[in-house]
Amino acid sequence: SEPAKAPPTPSSDDLALERTNLAMTRSHLANERTHLAYLRTTVSLIGFGITLNRFSIYLQQNELMTPRNAGVWRDTASVGKGMVLIGLVVLLWSAYRFWATSQDIQHDRFVPRYHAVFAISLCLLLTGGLSALWLFRY
Repeated sequence: SEPAKAPPTPSSDDLALERTNLAMTRSHLANERTHLAYLRTTVSLIGFGITLNRFSIYLQQNELMTPRNAGVWRDTASVGKGMVLIGLVVLLWSAYRFWATSQDIQHDRFVPRYHAVFAISLCLLLTGGLSALWLFRY
């Protein structure tokens, strides 16, 4: 009986290729996790916006909110609509970002998108600042 032959030892090129494939897989999975985080944020924005809108309408219909006691709640229906719109914009942007990043990974390049990050941050800063002014006004 002949002794069993040992499996061939992979070459360093084979090992490097395997590491590259694993790194690409990890990159795609990280991109997917990032996209899912954006989706969770979108669902939260839309859900909270609808809740604010409906609650404001409920108060108005049941005459629990009168012009005399409206205060902060007066424009809540509009704030709710705004949150829904922001959620939809974030959803569209995240879908584009997922697709563009997938293309970058496939073509072995990285293109940082600083403008988009700064634009979204500036929009949120302005929206948050205006909301704070609106809240403190009443």
